[in-house]
Amino acid sequence: VAVWGTNFVVIKLALGQMPPLLVATLRFAVAVVPAIFFFPRPQVPWRNLAAYGLLIGVGQFGVMFVALNGHISPGLASLVIQIQVFFTIGLAMRLSGERLQGVQWLALAMATAGIGIIVLHTDGSTTLLGLGLMLVAALAWAGGNIVSRQAGQVNMVAYVVWSSLFAVPPLALLCLATEGWPAISAGVAGAGWGTWAAVAWQAGANALFGYAAWGWLLGRY
Repeated sequence: VAVWGTNFVVIKLALGQMPPLLVATLRFAVAVVPAIFFFPRPQVPWRNLAAYGLLIGVGQFGVMFVALNGHISPGLASLVIQIQVFFTIGLAMRLSGERLQGVQWLALAMATAGIGIIVLHTDGSTTLLGLGLMLVAALAWAGGNIVSRQAGQVNMVAYVVWSSLFAVPPLALLCLATEGWPAISAGVAGAGWGTWAAVAWQAGANALFGYAAWGWLLGRY
């Protein structure tokens, strides 16, 4: 939770110097290289790795970075993205037949009320587009949760690394198509050490530690 919470401030720092999809592409590219040479591919189907990479890489982070680029504040984004909890529960109930206990329904109702109060008291820097994009990102994260759980108890660091292979190409193509080469080259040329440190933090602490720990927990609990 600490890694995830600080990550939103770090993302905002990187977006100050680079276009959003370029930041997303670099995040996953750095997560792949050089780690992929040290972790053998986990014994899960390629389609599982591809699904996780696309859902988390493009669906969650690609969309989330676009939303954070002037459409929603980092603080509110860090809360709205947690609606993935509701999406994950719904998908688990639908696909796996899981059921909630009474106290869990009460907890969900309290969480819903809390999110509603927060959204109604924004500082004016959040747009409907930003909220909509964050909901799409939350749904993609929920799908990634279901997919990673289906992978079973594997080395989750290796799982995150190898699945990131499938995130980089589509993110790079979207970046080139929507942001253009001039913006990409200007972003790379103008990036200081703080920007590269932010990218490294997202790839290292957030991806290889945070999401690996998250997947490990999902696989066991």
